[in-house]
Amino acid sequence: MEPLHDEPSRAPERSRRQRRAATRRAEILEAAAELFSRKGYERATTREIADAADVSEGTLYNYYGSKGELLNAVAKSFADDITAEIAALEAHNLRDMMAQLLSDRFRSGRERRLYMLFLYESRLNPDVHREVQGALQRIIGETEQRFRDLVASGVMRPVDPALAARAISATIMGFAAMYEMGQTGRSKNGVSAEQWGLALTDLFLNGLQKTDCEAEGETVE
Repeated sequence: MEPLHDEPSRAPERSRRQRRAATRRAEILEAAAELFSRKGYERATTREIADAADVSEGTLYNYYGSKGELLNAVAKSFADDITAEIAALEAHNLRDMMAQLLSDRFRSGRERRLYMLFLYESRLNPDVHREVQGALQRIIGETEQRFRDLVASGVMRPVDPALAARAISATIMGFAAMYEMGQTGRSKNGVSAEQWGLALTDLFLNGLQKTDCEAEGETVE
């Protein structure tokens, strides 16, 4: 029996197949995230998701076994993207980092809607609850680590990083809910994500109480 010589030639073929599969999986996931954010989990169908991803419904099920599995994958991808953004934030000073952290989260309407979707669906489905809980823990954990680094470097005063990270996350989720319900108290069209980020950064860093200078009518730089 002659030895086989075609194994090396099959490796590039497998690699191409794996890349195509990864691309197809990402396209399905993107379509699911978009439809879930626009229509909600219940109203979005796997057929619509497959059509949006330009695949058959059967092909979709080759990659994701159910709509619930798709939602869990969207939650994981959501956490992957946000934790990567938080990890990449420049931290030359606390004000700029906080403003960037907050404005990044307010910029995407789809992200706000997915926040709301995850919170709602996690109450109804234990599997989704576990995935969403894990996603939120990862996001909070990355934020907490950035605050720990800032405290260690002396840029941030020695507050509890875990509490600070949770306060930021709760603020973001709360504003996402109010924004989607039209209850922010300011015009959606007239205030940019950057302006929201700066305004909330000022609240976090300076609080609500007047300084001695402000109480005396002086301008504070």
